[in-house]
Amino acid sequence: MNNLTQYTHRYSLTAADIDTRYRITPSAVLLYYQDCWARYMSCLHLAAFDMVKMNRMWVITEFNAWFEQQTALWSDDIDVTIWNSEVGTLRFYADFRLRRSDGVEVAHGYGCWTLLDTEVHRLAMLTPIVSQIPILPEVIAETHKKRRFPIGSTPLQQIEHRVNPINLDFNGHVNNRTYLSIAMQSADEAFMDTHNIRCIAIHWQKETFLGDTLLCCMYLLPNQMEEKLYRYLHTINRNDGQTAAQVYSEWVPRTEQIDVAAHVKRE
Repeated sequence: MNNLTQYTHRYSLTAADIDTRYRITPSAVLLYYQDCWARYMSCLHLAAFDMVKMNRMWVITEFNAWFEQQTALWSDDIDVTIWNSEVGTLRFYADFRLRRSDGVEVAHGYGCWTLLDTEVHRLAMLTPIVSQIPILPEVIAETHKKRRFPIGSTPLQQIEHRVNPINLDFNGHVNNRTYLSIAMQSADEAFMDTHNIRCIAIHWQKETFLGDTLLCCMYLLPNQMEEKLYRYLHTINRNDGQTAAQVYSEWVPRTEQIDVAAHVKRE
């Protein structure tokens, strides 16, 4: 059901959206969130191609998602629901829920969005368009209080990534999901194969462009929260040493055994 206060779009998981265990990846969740939000804003006539006429560009500065132990697998149909829950002078929050077609929730969370003035390259006020953004303040997926990431000490691993044309979006900047993909590349494959992600938070801080070299440092953070919970921080720096993005994640041991063959829809 689509209306102006909430927007839902159905997607079918493809091979590009899954990991080696056929589970939906965190990058795919971010992809569907951004795509569904873009479709919603298009309905409101506030999409990227609408804003460019005003010399404005949408920028997402942070993304937070919490994952259920029940996951989505290859060939699943999933419903992504988007709504705007809080609007300020310079930023607003769009929340989401991702459910399988059988109604089981897979993930929920929110993103923080701002408008960039493309002429002066500074944040623009949202005031002129606030009346066009429907708000559901009583429906908030999670608190929007900004998450402060711990500081890592000695990196477990470091990898370099040279930005290539595939990494770019339609604005000529490195695509937001690229930073998450780089972070996941530095993770141990055996660990990811035996653990489920519980939550992920991403802060985008600086732009990067074609030809830039990014250095990703992966840190294991001290755990004072609960047993068998693993906390990681990935810091991705530009050539000049400034931080382009940070990715914080929490993981727990995988307990369920999924019979993928029994689950998959067959034509």
